[in-house]
Amino acid sequence: MAREEGLGVRDGIGAEAERARRFEAHLSILLINVDGMGMINAKLGKEAGDFVLDEIAQLIRHQTRSIDVVGRWDREDYIVLSVDKNAFGSVVMAEKLRRIIGDHVFDWKERQVRVTVSIGVSRGVPSDEAQIDSLIDAARNAVLRAKTAGRNRIEYAGGDGELSVPTTP
Repeated sequence: MAREEGLGVRDGIGAEAERARRFEAHLSILLINVDGMGMINAKLGKEAGDFVLDEIAQLIRHQTRSIDVVGRWDREDYIVLSVDKNAFGSVVMAEKLRRIIGDHVFDWKERQVRVTVSIGVSRGVPSDEAQIDSLIDAARNAVLRAKTAGRNRIEYAGGDGELSVPTTP
């Protein structure tokens, strides 16, 4: 499946869930939230915040596979849908994205801006809309745990319960 934008992501989730079932694999959902966007908007303006969000979208697209679905979820959130048989592939991808975004320097009108992200990861083989919603909720709750634990980290909501993934800034 090609990359999705905007409202089409929801349809992409259903298609990816079907692909996961067909290949006896798991659907991984990475929900990526940008830390401190309110501060960037307050200090540099909304235009600077939009610039940072657009560049983050490009970084995510360049670091994910062409078969993964990537899109905006909420104002400061991105979603990545990935089908894989490897249980920890999604956590590895999340860590790669966390590091690349955290190391990136966003050049905004002769100012260098740095941001971090908090990422929630969930995975499963959803068979219906309710189970897809549960996976999304699990990823959202994992993001909230990452924020509460100090930001710039990954939290994983696995099928066997909640698991915190230690990350190094």
